[in-house]
Amino acid sequence: MLPTRTVFRKPTLFYAICPDYPNVLGERLKVRGEHWRRAEEDKKAGILEFGRGTVAPPDSPLHQQELPTGIQAMNGSIMFFRFQSLEDTWKRIKEDVYYTGGIWDKEKLQIGEFIRLPSDDE
Repeated sequence: MLPTRTVFRKPTLFYAICPDYPNVLGERLKVRGEHWRRAEEDKKAGILEFGRGTVAPPDSPLHQQELPTGIQAMNGSIMFFRFQSLEDTWKRIKEDVYYTGGIWDKEKLQIGEFIRLPSDDE
């Protein structure tokens, strides 16, 4: 009898593009530590594949502001998650302090799914 091969199917890869409301950089920085703590938990659990703050375009007024040392003119976030469903991804986004705290522009959020690759099912 031949041994059977177990196929491991990674959860689907989703993206979350989360622009900030205007003029919230100060508020964003106040809750940043909480956001990062959750991101670290998600990374350890294999949920968060990638996440970064996005930098405002060069013509943005954010670049004219006096920013704390080491802080760039952030205007949102982008993250890649591994979840079983789009609904799970939305749930995670809605639990984030940037969502609950009024940092991310709820009308402009974009959450979607990447195509699967053969390597996702090894």
